[in-house]
Amino acid sequence: MGADHTAGYSVTHNVLKVGGHIDPLVKEGNIKLSRDLQIATAAIDSAGLCLFVAFSLLDKPEVYQAMIDLIDARIGPNTTEDDIIELGKYVLGVERKFNEAAGINKAADRLPEFFEEPVPPHNVAWDFTGEELDEVFNFVDGEKKELQYC
Repeated sequence: MGADHTAGYSVTHNVLKVGGHIDPLVKEGNIKLSRDLQIATAAIDSAGLCLFVAFSLLDKPEVYQAMIDLIDARIGPNTTEDDIIELGKYVLGVERKFNEAAGINKAADRLPEFFEEPVPPHNVAWDFTGEELDEVFNFVDGEKKELQYC
């Protein structure tokens, strides 16, 4: 995947409060938020849609259903929300496997130490451990599920 400012774009919840709110100044909930948004972003990208539809997907169930219908039209009927989530997980898994084959491992998921310095005006610092960061991708196996992705 590489550095992608749109993957796990948590400003939706942290700042704009679209689809819910998670305090950006605390750790609680932000690992799961990042994971879920990265899965959603991978699925949205795979559907050929712009990430900006995510805002309406989070706020309006009928828009989410329209995306499911769009994917249904390509891969066959009866696509479920779980299928969309599995699609996103599959894509992330393939990206991770590609990176590993290219010699990029979890060390590349770590930020430089200067991120640990408190930053005004809130005087908070990055304090996620390596183990916590690894939780973001704890679902990845890169294997195709029953849904046939085209």
